[in-house]
Amino acid sequence: MARYVKLGTLGGYKDVPGGQSDPECTHVIMTKKEYDQIYSEKAKAEREVSSTKYEAERAINDARRGAQYTAQQAAAEAQKKVEAMEADLAAERAESAHQRALNANLLRIAKERANADRKLKPKKEHTGYLVVFSGEKEHQFKNGNRRVKRVLLWETVIQSPYVVDFPEAQIRKQILEELLRKDEDGYRLIDRLGINGYYGKGYGSMIEDREWCAEPERFNIMLKPKFRANFRAGYWEVVCLHTKPLDVVPKDMRVC
Repeated sequence: MARYVKLGTLGGYKDVPGGQSDPECTHVIMTKKEYDQIYSEKAKAEREVSSTKYEAERAINDARRGAQYTAQQAAAEAQKKVEAMEADLAAERAESAHQRALNANLLRIAKERANADRKLKPKKEHTGYLVVFSGEKEHQFKNGNRRVKRVLLWETVIQSPYVVDFPEAQIRKQILEELLRKDEDGYRLIDRLGINGYYGKGYGSMIEDREWCAEPERFNIMLKPKFRANFRAGYWEVVCLHTKPLDVVPKDMRVC
């Protein structure tokens, strides 16, 4: 059994009456068996701590490797999906480009055929657009107070080179683009007729909106056009309202 002692003045050890809790206790004397037991327990505890630490570190490393593998797998799966989407997109773009090329070729052939039928020369370079009619027309609109008012505008009917067999949804966009597209010199097709402004809404909206044009009185402004299929002539036509009369219509744009 362990003894709780203090170091004597002249050497040697003396028991202390308070045991382990005695403030004068400086040493503990125990048998070798007791020491061996304590040492063994200490070593065992140290091994357990070391083992626990090792297991914890291994678990952490396994978790890191697992997380890294999972992340790599997720990244690989995501990359596969991205590559598949990119491939689909590339295929779709190629198909769209192919369809646009076919459509452009179809429109070009249709325009050349229409020009030939109407004896417009040169058939490959002629725009295919002809002025059928232009005259003054009274137009009703609502002002800012929602009152119905009247104004005298000009109405011009332009025949396109596209036959009525073309669907309206396709031909409306195509014709408007061709009327408003600028050539290499910066001129639009409507500029040849003396229409030098375009407002994509009605007259009532235009007179309330001055920001788009600082001096509107200087311009012959075309409003949002209407479309109609002339089955007697066989072609789509554009009905344009504009604020001033046309200039002299070029001979190559007149119906003969």
